[in-house]
Amino acid sequence: MLIRRRARRRRRGVLLALLVAVALADSATLAGAAVLHARRIERVTGVNAVSAPRLEAERRTGPFETTLEYGALFSAEGHQVSSNVSWDDEWFFQDATSYNAELAHTCAVLSAVANAESAYYQQGSTSPAYAEHAFAQLGFDDVCTASYRYRSEVLDEVLGVIDGTDVVAYTLATKRVVSRETGAEKLLTVVVVRGSYGSEWLSNIRIEGSSDVSGAIDDDDHLGFTLAANEIVADLEARAAELDPGVERSYLFCGHSRGGAVANLLASYADDDSHTIATAEDVRAYTFATPNCTSAAGARGAAYDNVFNILNPSDLVPQLPLACWGYERYGRDVWLPAEKDEGFEDLLAAMRASYAATMGTDCPADPGDLKTVRSFAGTIGSRFSSFDELVCPAGLVELAGAAVSSGVDAGRLLASHYPNTYIAWLDVLR
Repeated sequence: MLIRRRARRRRRGVLLALLVAVALADSATLAGAAVLHARRIERVTGVNAVSAPRLEAERRTGPFETTLEYGALFSAEGHQVSSNVSWDDEWFFQDATSYNAELAHTCAVLSAVANAESAYYQQGSTSPAYAEHAFAQLGFDDVCTASYRYRSEVLDEVLGVIDGTDVVAYTLATKRVVSRETGAEKLLTVVVVRGSYGSEWLSNIRIEGSSDVSGAIDDDDHLGFTLAANEIVADLEARAAELDPGVERSYLFCGHSRGGAVANLLASYADDDSHTIATAEDVRAYTFATPNCTSAAGARGAAYDNVFNILNPSDLVPQLPLACWGYERYGRDVWLPAEKDEGFEDLLAAMRASYAATMGTDCPADPGDLKTVRSFAGTIGSRFSSFDELVCPAGLVELAGAAVSSGVDAGRLLASHYPNTYIAWLDVLR
C-alpha cells in the first residue's frame, strides 16, 4: 500500500511538473507575442528608436584624400578600423562607362561603412554614426540613414522572420558637384545599401520572379532583392519630385553582397526607361561580392556598361544562384586577381600587407580556394537543375554532402567574402 501511494505521488509530481512547464511555455509565448506587438506599435508611431545624428559637413571641392573610420568584424581589437580613400567631384563629369579604380576603392569602403552603421542604431550602443561621419568627410551636406531605424535591433529581426517582410537599410547622401573644367553643376546622390543583416538573409533565397510584386520593374529579377530595391526607388522618386525640373541629377549606387545585388538592380532601373529615376543624366554603380540577381535577357547589354561588379574569384557568393540555372548580374564583372595571373604573388603580398595594416591581423582568405569554389559550384550544378530543387529538405541534405566532398571550409571561404578582403585588394590595384 505504501509503495502504491509513493508511486501515485510520483505520478502526480510528474503531472504537476508537466502542467507547470506548459503554463510557463504558454506564458513565455504570450509575453513574447506582447513584446512583438508592442514593437509593431512602436514602428507605426515612430517611438523608442535611436535617432539619426546631426553633423555639419565641410564644403570640399577638387581632388582630395581623407580617412574614413568604420566598424569591421574580425579586426584585431575593438572592431574599429580606418581606410584612406580618394575623392574628386570631377569624376561625375567623366564617362560613366569607364572603370575608375579610385572610385571603386572608395565605394568598397563606403559599403563597409554602410554595414557598420547598424551598430549605431542599437539601443545602448556607443558605436559612432559611421555613415554620417564618412560622408561629412567627403563633403556631403545631406545624409540620411533613417531606414536603419527599426531595422538594426534583434527584436526587429525576429519580427522580420515572423512577418516575412523583405526590408533594406541604406544610406542616402547628396551634394552639389561642380566641374572644374566646364563649370557645369549636378546634384549627386549616392546610395549605399547595407549587406545581409539578420533575417535579411532569408530574402537571399526568394529568387522567384517578381511579376506579382507591385511596382516591380522586371519579372526576371530576384524577388527578395527586388522588394528591397523598390523601397529605395520610392524614396528616390519622392526626392526627385521635389526638385526643380532643371536640376541635373547624377546617381552612384554601391553595396556589398546583398547590398551589391540591390545596388545592381537600382542601377539597372536607372538605366532603363521604365522609371522616374531613369531621367537622371548620369548613373554609375560599383558593387562588391554581388550574387547573381536576374535572369533577364540583355542584362549584359551595352545599356548597363556603367555598372561594375567587383568580384573575388575565390568567393562563392558571386557564383550563386548558378549561371547554369540562367542567372547573372546586370553590367560588367571586374574580377580581382587570381592565381596564375601575371604578377599575382607580388599583388597577393601587397594585399595581405594592406589587410594587416587595416585590420591588425593576417588575412585568412586563401586564393587557392578558387578550385574549391569551382568544384562545389560544378557539383551543385550537376546534381540540381534549379534553385527550388536545392532548397528543398532533401536538397539541403545533399548540399551538405556536396560541401564535404568538395572540401569546403566554410569559415575560410567566408574570409574571401569579407568586405575588408575586397578593400585590401582594391587598395593595391588603384
